[in-house]
Amino acid sequence: MLNAIKRSKKHALIYMLLFCSCFIASAQTSKIDDLLGQLKPTDPDTTQIKVLRKLSAAYTSVDPIKKYYYANQYLRLAEKNNIDSTIANAYLDMGIAHAVRSNLDSGLYYFRLGHEKAKAINYLNGMARGYVNIGFILDRQDKKRESVKNYEESLKIYRQLNYKRGINQCIMNLGSIYFDLKEYKTADLYFKQVLENVRETPNDQVGLANALFSLGNSNRKIGDPRVALDYFKQSLAIREKLGDINGIGLSNWGIGLVLNNSGKYTEALKHFEIALKNNRQTKNVYQEAIVLMSISETYLNLKDYKKAEEYAKTAMVKAKESDSKGLVAQSLEYLIKVETAQKKFADALEHQSDYLAITDSLKETETKREVILDDLARVNTDNKNLEKHNEKISAKITDYSYAIAIISVLLLILIILLILYYKKNAGYKTANELLKLQKHQTAEINEELSALNEELKTQMEIVSAQNIELEKLNKVKNKFFSIVSHDLRAPIHSLKALFGMYHSGVLSEQELTNILQRLEETVYTTASFLDNLLEWSKSQLEGVVINPSEVDLHDVIDHNIKLMDSQIRAKNLSVENKTSSNDTVFADLNMVHVVVRNLLSNAVKFCDPNSKITFSTEKVDGKVRCMIKDTGKGISENDLDNLFNLTHHSQTGTSGEKGHHIGLILCRDMILQNQGSLDVESKLGEGTAFYITLPKAAQ
Repeated sequence: MLNAIKRSKKHALIYMLLFCSCFIASAQTSKIDDLLGQLKPTDPDTTQIKVLRKLSAAYTSVDPIKKYYYANQYLRLAEKNNIDSTIANAYLDMGIAHAVRSNLDSGLYYFRLGHEKAKAINYLNGMARGYVNIGFILDRQDKKRESVKNYEESLKIYRQLNYKRGINQCIMNLGSIYFDLKEYKTADLYFKQVLENVRETPNDQVGLANALFSLGNSNRKIGDPRVALDYFKQSLAIREKLGDINGIGLSNWGIGLVLNNSGKYTEALKHFEIALKNNRQTKNVYQEAIVLMSISETYLNLKDYKKAEEYAKTAMVKAKESDSKGLVAQSLEYLIKVETAQKKFADALEHQSDYLAITDSLKETETKREVILDDLARVNTDNKNLEKHNEKISAKITDYSYAIAIISVLLLILIILLILYYKKNAGYKTANELLKLQKHQTAEINEELSALNEELKTQMEIVSAQNIELEKLNKVKNKFFSIVSHDLRAPIHSLKALFGMYHSGVLSEQELTNILQRLEETVYTTASFLDNLLEWSKSQLEGVVINPSEVDLHDVIDHNIKLMDSQIRAKNLSVENKTSSNDTVFADLNMVHVVVRNLLSNAVKFCDPNSKITFSTEKVDGKVRCMIKDTGKGISENDLDNLFNLTHHSQTGTSGEKGHHIGLILCRDMILQNQGSLDVESKLGEGTAFYITLPKAAQ
């Protein structure tokens, strides 16, 4: 078992750049105060938009929630005035506000809105920003190959625009992917190229700080801690001047890593604490998880196993919130290492099973090969383009030589013609006819070029429409497989690891029987989850035929209470149906049964023994509103915000029941298909109330 637990990997480079806007500037408090002073509701909309965009950019590394607020403000003004390019930038800024806080699905949603808006009006800078930010999200979702393709598309556009900062950012992000794939020397070459480019634009202090930080990371991995520490300190000095809270945290984290590797654990912890404080201030849960792992490793080196385990477990929670499989796998490795040091082999084996399930799905070696091959193809294409460009230049030089020779001859002829002009006027007429012929030929060439351009535009529009349709088709597939890989593989791998332990003689039959009894609920819950998953995937892939009719809510609720009688009695719960037989709605009967059954199951799952569950109804604006209220443990504000989001991870019930989030998503979809709505109210420790609103049946 000990040999199966691998040594912990070193930290990957997680600081991928988000391209904020063309207003990248200092985020110091004084800067923000100045901008707030300039914001006046009486000013023209265009003036307000400029100030709001600068405020949104300034808050990027300070407070992403306020960044979203100001981006939303200038979005409304842009929509009011039909300024499409500004609308695109607003969506992109709103996506960045979500991405910084690791709300990856929301970030991707806004990035695609902004990119599609920019593409519709051929706004190149907005298209490039969309590609690079979409690439960032895909990278965080461990989709390296798709991420590289987006970065390369962005790089093409920025080179076309000759926009230095955008070019540097794309090269930096490509280098960061090589870093994550452990190709540190290749990553270092990319970072050095960015540093050289940035030094040609001394006003780009943000870009300089990012390049120095990245070089610190690559040198740390290559094995030159002295150079790495110098780069980290240079980046920290710049970021402190800029007031970049997120960047200050990153640089302190880098310094802490070098000190930790040098055995200076106390000094390292001081820098890690600064990084942790800044990450929590900007709500950057992804980087927060990385820093927590670094602190855990330091306490492990100090042999303070209690603190090492505490920080490792907190890191795993934050890694799951970030929705990055790679980061979850990394946090599991740290936890396994701490548990092994404490000889908690049973816990280590359980986490090893989870780790193997995740790493199997990531296919890191195959991903590395594909990314490197794709990027090499881009480099070869760039080289071929350069060769063609040089050939064109050589051809033009030859053409210029011929042109000079021809012009010289023409000048000589012209002199002769001028001399002969006085003798004979016919020579002048011949030259005039020759000029007319050349103009006619030029006009014909221009017409041909125009026709070719129109044909190319038509082909590009067709390809764009096909890509959008493919994205729509892939969206449902991606949702389906991400849920299946997350919630079905783990139980299977747990059983696989358990049987392996039994066959190897580690467990007796009695111990196996006891563990299987605990796994029985997991199997039942997984079966229930599979039913909901199949219902939801069917509705997404094939569509659902709604057969609405008059449905008696009282009878439906009674029926489902009887179905769950054993679970209700097991917890000694009080379930009361206060609805009446007059509470009829116009909806699909089977769907209403599925929704009531799921919500009742959730209420039972998260109620403590002797709690109470109540069903009641009221009529609101011609509709029937049914409330399912429990006195269970309630839901936190953070979980409420993500309750109907596929990235949310359900908690276990009060008796250890396993929860699956797809049930709530299925309920919401079914209620919406029946022209209704599903709402929720909850407070931690006080219980939860779900509200189903459906059309009232005609009397």
